Amino acid sequence: MIGFINGRVDHIGTGFCLVEAQGVGYRIFMNASDLGRLAVDQRIKIYTYLSVREDALQLYGFLSYDMYSLFTKLITVSGIGPKVALGVLSATKTDAFFLAIRNRDIKYLTKLPGIGKKTAERMLLELKNLVGPETGSAGESGSDIFQPVDNSPLGEAMDALASLGYTQDEISYAMNRLQLSGGETAEAIIRKALQLMVRRN
Repeated sequence: MIGFINGRVDHIGTGFCLVEAQGVGYRIFMNASDLGRLAVDQRIKIYTYLSVREDALQLYGFLSYDMYSLFTKLITVSGIGPKVALGVLSATKTDAFFLAIRNRDIKYLTKLPGIGKKTAERMLLELKNLVGPETGSAGESGSDIFQPVDNSPLGEAMDALASLGYTQDEISYAMNRLQLSGGETAEAIIRKALQLMVRRN
């Protein structure tokens, strides 16, 4: 199996790129977000998954190990193949997906491309222990053990704000100015944080 490829971007197409490595051109299918970060002649490292079918061998690639790891978890779910998994990763961020699984947010999951209610229910069942990104990164061997996350109301609120698109600086600004008694729910913290951000703008 090809774990990753170091090479030069030769061509960027719709849903894929061609990467030249040591004289060989690899056709690699990628999610929209990763493709948008590429440029022709750029030197890159892509984590890859080789899908083997009776009629084809296809490479799927990711610029981050966390995205690669999530992809490999998604395709273990019954009914989700590589193409559907890639579509899911084009439509969501890893943090937002982890949050949806942890909160059993079936409404969010069914909005993802190719995911119906039954598939979303299987995802919640089969990925119920999926709570955060893996520890593996460039130059490290990946682990199947996920890092624990902050399940406190404050931690959940920060995760939710990040999934809404707020930057770490914006979230830190709000959290440093909140006056909390310690008994607030995540929803209450989010409301207060959003009020602070609106005033700031």
